[in-house]
Amino acid sequence: MATQVGEVYICSVCGHKVEVLEAGAGDLVCCEEEMIKADG
Repeated sequence: MATQVGEVYICSVCGHKVEVLEAGAGDLVCCEEEMIKADG
């Protein structure tokens, strides 16, 4: 998965949110699960 600056991702386990500050490749992981891209 490639991330873009400004995207927000949420952990489906604990609810932690992160905002991408620098674009890159790879998966964002929290609580041993891939994070989900937040809608709008």
